[in-house]
Formats: sequence, C-alpha cells, structure tokens
Amino acid sequence: MELMDATRSRRSIRIYIPRTVEDEDLLAILEAVRIALSAANMQD
Repeated sequence: MELMDATRSRRSIRIYIPRTVEDEDLLAILEAVRIALSAANMQD
C-alpha cells in the first residue's frame, strides 16, 4: 500500500477488540515511536 492510499483510506477506531498485545509486537511499536521524527527534532 502506498502512503497516499493509506492516508486516504484511514479511519478512526473507537471500539477495540479485547485481546492482549504480544511483548514482541509492543517492543516493535515502541522502537518505531522512539526513532520517529519529531517536530523541530525536539526529541528528549
């Protein structure tokens, strides 16, 4: 999926499935957040 396709087809999720997130998946998400760019590169 291209970025623009993903942006156009995005949706808000307000009801969540009650299931646990595996530790490996959570760590991958946190790593992606940690290395993501921030506004004015103000990562602390």
